[in-house]
Amino acid sequence: MNHETVRPLFTPLPLALRCSGLRVRFGQTQALDGLDLELAAGDALGIVGRNGAGKSTLFRCLVGAETPDAGTIASMPAMDRSSFLANTGFVPDQLGAYDWMTCGSAIDFVARLQPAFDREWSDRLVRALAIDRAARVTNLSRGMQARLAFVLGLSHRPGLVLLDEPLLGVDVVTHDVVLELLAALRAETGCTLLVASHQLGDLARLTDRVAFMDRGRIQGIVETESLTGGTCRLTVRGVPDTWEPSVPRILVRRQPGAVVVTVEGDGHPIAEEFRRTHAGAEVDVTVLSINEACADRMRAMEGI
Repeated sequence: MNHETVRPLFTPLPLALRCSGLRVRFGQTQALDGLDLELAAGDALGIVGRNGAGKSTLFRCLVGAETPDAGTIASMPAMDRSSFLANTGFVPDQLGAYDWMTCGSAIDFVARLQPAFDREWSDRLVRALAIDRAARVTNLSRGMQARLAFVLGLSHRPGLVLLDEPLLGVDVVTHDVVLELLAALRAETGCTLLVASHQLGDLARLTDRVAFMDRGRIQGIVETESLTGGTCRLTVRGVPDTWEPSVPRILVRRQPGAVVVTVEGDGHPIAEEFRRTHAGAEVDVTVLSINEACADRMRAMEGI
């Protein structure tokens, strides 16, 4: 195949997306339980949740690999399935379907299927991610498979980018390169981004909002900025174990000799007011990392 001749047949559009009442059951497991989710065109949304929360099932429904038992998926502008897939790029966490191919033949296979395939952009990805076209996919390390998944999923500069744990096993330098490529894609195309990841630092760099998913539903959505230095823990000592804070809070946990209160925003003014009104009590303030902030929100969501 003379891949220099491959040119996009059309330019993908940034898509808005609406999922309403999605339900998927596998035997006794309710993977999605009436899930609702809405993204405007150009949104960048992260999804976090424990293993088994339903994140991968959601992505499989979006790309047609799983058929919901109930509910609807709609794009704006509305389009048929083939047009939707031509506008969508999916980067999964595994590449089993390509095991029998070389990297080059996998890329050329996608080029034949994808009417929006952009060879110039694809070659840029191949160079940036150091893909060996002669290497067999089945022989690649997990990190190298993750690199190839980006090339296969994003070579058509999609208007909707779906990333399901995309950077597992990727070395630190490549990790940074991928995030830069994604930032460049968004800047150049205005694409809509939906990314599920346990690597929460990635969400801090890529997303504007973060959705918390549990037991097959979206339980809440917060601004990413509120998770990156905008959440604090107050560790209060010298109060009864049954003491209830009067301030708006995300979570209250009780430890031996202390009550730990997680609040959104700057906790220092709250601590100063507490010291004035509770003589003899002590309060320490810790600004949380995005990992800690997400963990406390998930604890509150799960009631633990």
